Amino acid sequence: MRRSLCLVTLGVLIATGPALAQQGNQPFTPSGEIQVPSGPAIDRMLDSNTVPSPDKEFSANDAKAIQQMDQRAKRIDQEVKKGICNGC
Repeated sequence: MRRSLCLVTLGVLIATGPALAQQGNQPFTPSGEIQVPSGPAIDRMLDSNTVPSPDKEFSANDAKAIQQMDQRAKRIDQEVKKGICNGC
């Protein structure tokens, strides 16, 4: 009898452990409901300065942008080479 009671208790603990762990890390809201921001709230978030502006260093034309990136890569390689080897 004691052995079966221990097995039942162990089974209950194994079954409830993961369920309790999952519920413990969920965000708390007073009503227990998920709050979805409204359209104007989303617009305010998008208009705020939290998102950086796109990089204006490269052209919008793909072929021109690839050429500009290649030129920048060559310039960076030359600067690195100067820093590594003075006699190159």
